[in-house]
Formats: sequence, structure tokens, C-alpha cells
Amino acid sequence: MPQIERRFIRGGQLRAKSGDKPGIEGYAAVYNQKFDNGWFFESIKPGAFSRALKEKQDVRCLFNHNPDNLLGRTKSNTLRMTEDDTGLHYECDTDPEIRIAADVQGMVERGDIDGCSFAFVATKQTWHEETDADGHIIQHREIEDVDLYDVGPVTYPAYEGTSVNARALWPQGIPAEVRSHVPSLRTEDKKTKRVDGEDLTADCFLIVGNPDDTSTWKLPWKFSTDEKTKGHLRNALARFDQLKGVSEEEKKKAWKKLLRLCEEYGIDVSEEDKQKFSRRDVEDGDGDCTCPCGSCQSGECENCDCDGCGSETCGNSNCNCGEERMRLKKRAHLVQMN
Repeated sequence: MPQIERRFIRGGQLRAKSGDKPGIEGYAAVYNQKFDNGWFFESIKPGAFSRALKEKQDVRCLFNHNPDNLLGRTKSNTLRMTEDDTGLHYECDTDPEIRIAADVQGMVERGDIDGCSFAFVATKQTWHEETDADGHIIQHREIEDVDLYDVGPVTYPAYEGTSVNARALWPQGIPAEVRSHVPSLRTEDKKTKRVDGEDLTADCFLIVGNPDDTSTWKLPWKFSTDEKTKGHLRNALARFDQLKGVSEEEKKKAWKKLLRLCEEYGIDVSEEDKQKFSRRDVEDGDGDCTCPCGSCQSGECENCDCDGCGSETCGNSNCNCGEERMRLKKRAHLVQMN
């Protein structure tokens, strides 16, 4: 399946039209402008949209690339596109009876929205190397032919220095052609799950059943700010017993990690919660450490510093638990000898 790409431009001469047929018009793409997306340079060659226009590909005009925000469509002639020396020009009729169309029309008129974008699949492209002012070799991609999917206004036009993120440019994953020319992008093509306004990778969740299936990722904790991270860690504590479809082994590992993270972020955990899995392990005959200290419950017995809890399963032979365990074993050995 072809992977759709998105490109954004600021100052695409986006403007609102009034009169009997209100609408918006602007340039979804501009030719021969060299854009730096943070990984490589890129430009669109004249004629890149000629085939798509000739074939009358069914293209939508969408606000922010959202299919729920449909403004027009070439099939119904409410969206019309042409090529000129500047780039790909589009004109879309907006129906004032449709709420999103009227809203976008108003925001464009006020100048709140001034960016444009288009979604495409590159069918022909050329790569070559360039050297920047510091002597670094930079890849340059020239897009020569595309299949076109949608055009339209956007709230946040990209291509502002190196602030573009991979997910914005390649919402369905980075195409193999691009990854093959830009080694630094090979680690960027990771699955993400959107939580609380952020795209999180698998390592940001306490439980990851299947790395390729985001529906199995549970209990997000790692966010861009400490405030959000602490909030979601507290939420994980509160929701932990409501987990479904997770094995006891997965729960146990996730609980230990959760206790450790709570300790790192200064989140109070009740003594009863700390010993939750310890009691269950004893009942099930599990060999895991039953010491109630935070280090042991986080699976880090080597950091245990409690004062003689007597756990026979503590993994740290140097701590007081270990000394108590050895004393009990020696005593049992002497009893047997006598």
C-alpha cells in the first residue's frame, strides 16, 4: 500500500472569495523552492501535478487533512485545480450552510489561517547530494510526479526551519525510498499512540502486549513534561486493578516498574499498595522477593536497605534480608544435623 506524504507551506497566497459563490483559493504547492525539513532538502519540480490533473484524479479539499472537515471535491466540481508558473493553484467553493465551511471561510477572511498543504504519493523522484556552508553533505530530493489525494488550508503550516516532525510529513510511515536515502530517518519511523495530545512510542507505556498493535499498549506514563508524567503515573496507580486482558506476569512486571517510577518522581504510594503483589506471590508460591521495600518491589533487590524483614526470597545477599535468610538457613541446617 502506498504511503501518503504531506507537505505544508506558509504564505501560499491563501485568501477568501466573496460574492455569489464564496470560497477560498491559494497555492497548495510552490515549484522550485528549496525546503529544509530537518533531514534533507526538498523541492517540487514544475509539472509534478500535470499527470494527476490530466487524469482528473478525485481530490478532496480538507481542512487540516481531516476527512471530517470536507470543504470541496473535484468530482463534484466544488474544488478546481490548475498549474501555473508558481505551482499548484486550487479554488474551493464553500457552502455557508455547512458549519465547517463557513468557519474556515471566516477564519481565512480574518487572516487566522494562512497556510496550505497537500497530501500525495511520489511516483517519480530524483535524489542528489549537496554540500552546505559547513561542508556537510545533505541529500536533496526533487519530486517530479505525484498521485494527489487532498489539498487545503491548515492551521499550522510547517517547513519552519527544522521544527517539522516525521509524523507530520509521513502520517502513514516513512516511505522506503526516503529511508533508503536518509539513514537518520530509519529510527524515526516508529509506531505511536496518541494520548493526551501527544504521540507516544511503545516505551512510554507500562504494558506493551504487541509492539505492532497499539491497542495492546496500556497505562501511558512518559510525557513531555514532569507535570503530565506525574499525573498519568497517579492515574496508573488508581486504574491498575481495572486492567483487563493482561496476564498476571505482565501485571507484576508493570507494577514493579510503576512503583519504581513513582519513587523517582516523588509520588507517595501506600504501604498496602507496595505489598500488593508480594502477598499474591506468597499465596501463589511464587519465588519473587516478598520484602516490602520500594527497591525490592521494583525488582531491584540489589538496592535493598531495609532492616531485617526476613524475606527468604530477597535477591540481595548483602542486605539485612539476605543476612536474616542465611541465619535461618544455617539454623535449619544445624537442627537437621542434631
